[in-house]
Amino acid sequence: MRTRELERFKRMLLEMREQIMEEVGRFEENTLHKNIRDTTGEVSVYKTHPADDGAETAEYEKAYILAAQENELLELINDALQRIEDGSYGICVECDEKIPMDRLKAIPYTPYCIYCKENQENSDYVK
Repeated sequence: MRTRELERFKRMLLEMREQIMEEVGRFEENTLHKNIRDTTGEVSVYKTHPADDGAETAEYEKAYILAAQENELLELINDALQRIEDGSYGICVECDEKIPMDRLKAIPYTPYCIYCKENQENSDYVK
């Protein structure tokens, strides 16, 4: 892969990483780190209705799942940036074949060619 293309992918990945880090920060600030009074508007830490617990728990779970997904994506992006640095970007980590440019443009952090990714998904489905 040409140096100019690598630089373009690196910029794209760095921008993606920055956006995700901002989103994770907002998740943590707006949901995960608030106390009961902040999230429910209650004056006391005691609830007035048991349903409040379920709604609050569902919101925390949703925020936690979203933050976990964003952190997984961050890890993929960081791994892709490392592959750019070590010269292996654009090569499938499974079969060592070149990843098609169209796939990299669509999913710049992908470590797999489409064939290996499909095999991985199919084997996970069978388990």
